[in-house]
Amino acid sequence: MPEPNVQRGETAPARRMTRQKQAIYDNVMNRCDHPTAQEIHHDLSPLGIGLATVYRNLTLLAQDGSITTVEHEGELRYDCNNEAHGHATCTACGRLWDIPLPAPYDAIEASGLVDVEQVELTLRGVCTSCA
Repeated sequence: MPEPNVQRGETAPARRMTRQKQAIYDNVMNRCDHPTAQEIHHDLSPLGIGLATVYRNLTLLAQDGSITTVEHEGELRYDCNNEAHGHATCTACGRLWDIPLPAPYDAIEASGLVDVEQVELTLRGVCTSCA
């Protein structure tokens, strides 16, 4: 169903960047630790931004491709890196960080798939800090 005031065949207008959404976006983009919604909320609660607002705007930012998401230890985390990349995680401390994909990742073929839409790679082990 089209949005109000949008004629058939036209695209919906871009979503408005509210003060709250901008603060949430800035919080994600200024960190590389793949925060949870609760961590972002904790950072922004002095600004009076509620948890429901954080969740709603993170969903919108992920839907429009401004940020990406990664599931880690059963939680959805938010990633400022929109380039193709993998992740590494420490099985001792739980830290999660970005790693480059092996090149050429776009040449990977999978029997039974017509097209590869997404590649997910997560290496698990003990980080140098925990070793």
